[in-house]
Order: sequence, then structure tokens, then C-alpha cells
Amino acid sequence: MFFLLLNRIVRRRAIVAWVTFASFLAAFVFVLVSGNMYESRALLLPPTEDANEGILSAWMTKLNLPAIVSPGTAGATSATILGDILASRRLGEMIIDTLSLREHFKTESLDDALRALSARTSTSVTGTGLIHLSVKDKDPEYALKIADAYITGLDSLNRFLQYSRAEQTRKFMSVQLSKYRDRLGTARREIAAFQGKHNIVNFDEQVRGAIGVAADLKVRAVLAGIERDLIKEYTYANSLELKRKNAEYEGLMRQLENIMSGDSAGAVFIPLDRMPGLVQSHARMERDIEVNERVYAYLLERYEEAGIDKARTTSVVQIVDEPNLPEKPSGMPKWLVVLVGTFVGFIWIVAAVLWWDWMREREKSSDEMRAFNELQATVRSDVGWLRRKLRF
Repeated sequence: MFFLLLNRIVRRRAIVAWVTFASFLAAFVFVLVSGNMYESRALLLPPTEDANEGILSAWMTKLNLPAIVSPGTAGATSATILGDILASRRLGEMIIDTLSLREHFKTESLDDALRALSARTSTSVTGTGLIHLSVKDKDPEYALKIADAYITGLDSLNRFLQYSRAEQTRKFMSVQLSKYRDRLGTARREIAAFQGKHNIVNFDEQVRGAIGVAADLKVRAVLAGIERDLIKEYTYANSLELKRKNAEYEGLMRQLENIMSGDSAGAVFIPLDRMPGLVQSHARMERDIEVNERVYAYLLERYEEAGIDKARTTSVVQIVDEPNLPEKPSGMPKWLVVLVGTFVGFIWIVAAVLWWDWMREREKSSDEMRAFNELQATVRSDVGWLRRKLRF
């Protein structure tokens, strides 16, 4: 079988040689026209926070609250999001305008320049959260310039987004501060009037403990509600983060309900709703004052944090490996490109020759079968005719 195939190829060695030579010329011309590509690489570290649980959890930790009910936040901007920002149209337009890449890419429209820039740029995110940035260009200095522009633009755009979010957060917290400042003032005036009217000053430790537990749960519920309202400013109504925050808020409210009116048989403190009337009223007022004070303290701290974020001018993206000035062309060596192109052309023409021979042989065998069938039909017809004649 091997020598049969080899014989068929040798019989058509002229066409095989010409096509192989044409493939060699095509690959050689492609190498000359395409030129060398140089690659500049960088490794980036996204911005991180000191605590993964966010500002709210860190603040609640200072209150010595159990971590099991401490709400969490989304944390720092993930590397995946920054990788998507690197591929965004807005950042691409910034780089094209900054480096005048339309003239460099020899394109007239902005869309063509964006496509050319995207074809030369590659980003990937590692499992540990680092971002690999790679930029290719025929000019090694331009490859370095574009990589630097990506990093500068990413940092600038990320700081702008952080500024915008901090400004919205600051406005939201300002409204909440005003509301809870009024609530705190009202609660203080009410309890002062109540104590003056009924000469109430202190309760025993059991009542104090019930008030403290109820106040803790109420603080967590209120803060979870504030976080939920803040998340609504940035996410859709069906987002997982918002659903998680709603579930957290509802769970805290159920715990508070158990403290307020639950069965006290197995509890350490007497439910507040089962206390005597005056004690119950005073306990609620003290709980409201403590809740409002602690929520107000959190809002004030978050307001100041947003102001710091808004005024921050330090670099957000950290550079692990700076973009390098490439010294050697990237990709496959030129001689190897020519060799692979020639080999592909040779394999293609050999396969085409063998396929053509196989088709011709198939047609011949079909003709012979057709002739055999016709001969068989003729013989049968003649035999039938003889039988009919011999009967007479």
C-alpha cells in the first residue's frame, strides 16, 4: 500500500514540486511583508484593602460583635474587573488619542484604530489575582509606550471611578447623617423627659443585659439596611450582593424579634416586651439612643472615609514588573515560518493528488460495474428469448 501511494506521488512529482515551491515563495513573501513584531510585557497587582471584609465589618469588629452576624462588603476592585477595563473602549480611545495611534497604525477611523490596538494587546488574570499585560508592535519603542499608556490610563480611569463612587457615597452618607442626627436628638429629649417625669435612673443588670443585646442586634440590622440601600445605588435589583444583604437584614430582624418577644424559658435575659410598662418604655428609649449613637458614629466614619477616597491621589494599580523594552522579535522565528508554510503546501498537494487518483479509480470501477450489469441484463434477455422460441 505504501509503495502504491508513493508511486502515485512520484508519477505527479512535477505538480507536487511546483506547488511546494509556490508555498515556499508565498511563505517567504509573507515573512518579508509582515516584518518583525516586538512584545512588551508587564505584571500588575490590583488595589487591595487591609481587610477583606470591608469598612463596615472592620468597624463592627471594634465593637467586639460576633463575626457570624457581621455584614461584609464587596471588597476591593477585583482583578477580573480591571482586566475588563483594560479591554474597554474608553481606555482604548484614551490611549489612541494620547499616542496618536491612528497615524502610527495608518488608519483613518477610530474604530479601525481600536481594532488594530485590540489585535496587538493581550491581557490575562492569574489564579492569584495578578494581571498579565502584553502589547505587540513592529516598533519596540511603541510597544513599550503603549504598555505604559495602558498602565497610566488604567490607574487614571480607576481613580476617576473611585472618585465618582466616593462622591456618591459621601452624598448618601450626608443625608443619612442628617437623618440620624435628628433621630438621636429626638431620642435624647424623649428619654430626658421620661426620666424627669417618672424619676427613673437605672435598672438592674438583667435589664441592662437585655437592652445591650437588643441594641447590638438593632445596630447590626440598621447598618445592614444602610449597606443594602447603598448597594442599590450601584447594582441591579436582582444582583446576588443585594439579595445577600436583604437576607442578612431579614435574619437580623428575626433575631431582634426573638429578643423582644421570644420565649424566655431558655434565654439569659427577659424579653423586653415582657417587662413592666415603665421599665419597658425606658428600655426601648435607651436602646434607641444607643442604636442611634452607634449608627451615627458609623455613618460619620464612613463619611470621612469617602472624603479620603475622594481626595486620594496616590497610584491605585501597583506594578510588579514594569513594561520592558523588547530587544528581540517575538513569536516564531522567520525561518521556521517559511519551513512550516512550505511543509503545509507539500502536505496539501500530496493529499490533493491522492484524492484525485482515488476519485478516478472510483469512477472507473463504477463504469465497469455498470457494464457488467448491462451485460448480465442482455444475457438474461437472450436466454429468455431462446426459451420462448424453443417452446414452439
